[in-house]
Amino acid sequence: MNIILLKFVLFITSILPLKLLHIISLGIGNIVWRSNCRIRRITEKNICLCYPQLNHNQQTELAKKTLTETCKVILETGKVWHSSPQKALKLIQSCENEQLIQQAQQQGRGIILAVPHFGSWEMVNLYCSQHYPVTTMYSPQKNPKADSIIKQARQRTGATLVSADTTGIRAMSKALKSKQLSMILPDQSPRENGQFAPFFNQPCYTMTLLPKLAKKTNAVVLLTYAKRLEDSSGFKLVFKETSRDLASLELDDALAQLNSDIESVIDEAPQQYQWTYNRFKKQPEYQV
Repeated sequence: MNIILLKFVLFITSILPLKLLHIISLGIGNIVWRSNCRIRRITEKNICLCYPQLNHNQQTELAKKTLTETCKVILETGKVWHSSPQKALKLIQSCENEQLIQQAQQQGRGIILAVPHFGSWEMVNLYCSQHYPVTTMYSPQKNPKADSIIKQARQRTGATLVSADTTGIRAMSKALKSKQLSMILPDQSPRENGQFAPFFNQPCYTMTLLPKLAKKTNAVVLLTYAKRLEDSSGFKLVFKETSRDLASLELDDALAQLNSDIESVIDEAPQQYQWTYNRFKKQPEYQV
């Protein structure tokens, strides 16, 4: 996207009411659905794999809603990136279980915020970096100007962005050992160094970085997400313990547990998950 156009879109979406953005998202979502484009096909395939208990009409309805919710994620970016932090954070209507952070720190443990592609993950970053020292792994963009806009937006309330390489992993490990917060998107498919683990009963190439960091630093893992409210008034921010302490588990068990806990988050509002992402693209070699 042209940088001037990107800045213009961010500005316009930052000043429009959230409810209006969601109405616009509904219209765009319908257009995307009718276009029968690639992201629609990926969405339908993912939902068919992960929710086989739904009949065809139910799967179709969920896919349509998913495309609308994905448009909301895009249009909400202006609110998070371009509005003043104080104004943007007013969209968080409630915060659940934030005391889990203090409890972990009192135990002398760092905290890994596992932030799945659910609801508004950008809002999670904005809130947490406003209130805590947060180190977040980041993949630089190819376009330097676009990269600068994104990096500035994500760091404006104090987050420390580190590269997705050995240097970045060291920085996250150091932060965790200092009882600080590190943020990782656990459902991002890695290019390498991943491992297959069940996700909605499907083999899914899953990053091993998060459970390895938890075990190495004895960090607490908290599922963290900003769930979009149905009346378009804002978001509910949730911090949620994993069902078992991932730092105490061996890698296979930790990966399975992490994916299972992400499933429980998604089941709260399946349409708010990014089913447009081709999570199952890589498959075990024994499958054709």
